[in-house]
Amino acid sequence: MNAVIEKVSKYIPRESIQQGKALVRERLSNSDIEQEPFVHLSVKESYNIATDEIDKKVYLSIDKDFIAQGGLSKLHPSALKVLLVIASHTDKDGYAWISQESIGKLVGLSRQQVGVIIHKHLLSNVYLNRKLLEAIKLKKKDGQEFYLYHPINCYLDYEVYSGEDELSEEYQELDVIEID
Repeated sequence: MNAVIEKVSKYIPRESIQQGKALVRERLSNSDIEQEPFVHLSVKESYNIATDEIDKKVYLSIDKDFIAQGGLSKLHPSALKVLLVIASHTDKDGYAWISQESIGKLVGLSRQQVGVIIHKHLLSNVYLNRKLLEAIKLKKKDGQEFYLYHPINCYLDYEVYSGEDELSEEYQELDVIEID
């Protein structure tokens, strides 16, 4: 069996991602942003024997107090959709580098509309004393720019695939035959 390697875009060097994560962590540690999670992101990786790949299931839930206190009524509907797509594409450290074009395709908006939503509603606004997203623009070695996103005030429960496969029931029931 092949070793499981953290999937990183073939177009963005791992060093760029790590550098961006460090910069965002530093920015957050030097700010007075209140950290009170309102979104719970639960991610579970598993091995898909049919495709020989690691599958990732993502489940999102929103804190009922955030809803009851009017947080959703203040949040632009497209901003919530964009935030949920970004959150569902985070790695085990809680960072995502999905393109605005890809986000747009998933939520039915243009790349330009996604950019406006991110900057106007997610990066610039605070909802019930909670900032929802931090981002940093980075350059790849070829000079192209990309955003590294970090949903904040988000509880992340990430279960990385362990490499230990559980045999399906059909395989567990097979009898072992000894050959001399």
